[in-house]
Amino acid sequence: MVLGKVIDALNLNARWGKRYAGSDVALPTSESLALLKRRLELRPVRNTSLIEIRVFGENPVDAAALANAIAETYREYRLEGHGQSTRSAIETLEKRFDEQEQKIHKAQKQVDDLRKSLGISGPDAAGNSPMPTLETETVRQLQGQLIASETQLAKEKIQLEELEKLAANQRRDALQTVVGTDNELGSLFVEHNAAQQRLLAIQNDHTPDHPTSRNATRMADDTAKRINQRIEGIMTGLRTRVNTSQAIVKRLRERLDEARVTDIEKTERSRPYYEAKLRLEELMRFRAVLNLKLTSERLDAELPDAAMVEIIDHASPSLHSVRPNKPRNLFLGAVAGFVLGTLVGVAVASGSSWLRRKAPSQAAAA
Repeated sequence: MVLGKVIDALNLNARWGKRYAGSDVALPTSESLALLKRRLELRPVRNTSLIEIRVFGENPVDAAALANAIAETYREYRLEGHGQSTRSAIETLEKRFDEQEQKIHKAQKQVDDLRKSLGISGPDAAGNSPMPTLETETVRQLQGQLIASETQLAKEKIQLEELEKLAANQRRDALQTVVGTDNELGSLFVEHNAAQQRLLAIQNDHTPDHPTSRNATRMADDTAKRINQRIEGIMTGLRTRVNTSQAIVKRLRERLDEARVTDIEKTERSRPYYEAKLRLEELMRFRAVLNLKLTSERLDAELPDAAMVEIIDHASPSLHSVRPNKPRNLFLGAVAGFVLGTLVGVAVASGSSWLRRKAPSQAAAA
């Protein structure tokens, strides 16, 4: 991907074919690639992200130009690859964004249709669940009134039941404690006591058949009758108050129960709308994520990418020969010759000594 472009850019097939093949026939790219690889040396710089590119050749200027061409081609290759991947990512994101827009359009239409068909009001449509029939504060007030009314009803009911168990004369005395001071009843008690006292005084002076005694008796009976009527009226008022309290408690309970039933029915009926609305919100949130990612990729594509691969030092022709290194080769040849000569001398000396020892023994034997 890199060296092939370098070969094409520098026309190495033709140049090296003329140089090494001795004809105008261009070398195959595979042979040029093999020659280039043998001349190329890559060295990563330790603990850095740098790569050193070295090219060896007969002409130092051509070798330096070849090294610079490899670096430039590699930089363009990386930039092109990055740009292609960025464009591919943008195309994928745009396609996904368009699909998401279509899903949102369908979901929005479904939400609008459900709102119309289910009769969802404006305040309900603005939230994520239907608004309660009664406000929270109203429900709290009703519950407080219900508790107070039930307590008052229990108190009045017990008082009425206990008063009804008493005898007439006991009830008359108990009413003053239960009901409290009643001005009319108090006046009747005063009149009755005065009539009783007058009757007693007249009976001391007249017979029961006397008109004065009969008149005093009639007045005393009349006040007693009115006292009983007043007591019965108070008892009727107590019964009416108990019935009224019962009706209030019943109405409060019915109102709270009706509100709860209505809210439950309203919630069940509008459930499809809020489920569709929740799906719509999820789709819109995902669209926002896609839009953010797409914007980031577009911005990344518009920014300059020169810093992705940077050539910090261009190659320059070497001032001395690197391959072959004549001084090093001469030194190594001298060392190798010395070692080889030493080994040969030692071997020859050892052989001569062995032959000298072997010769007398053979003569004696003969």
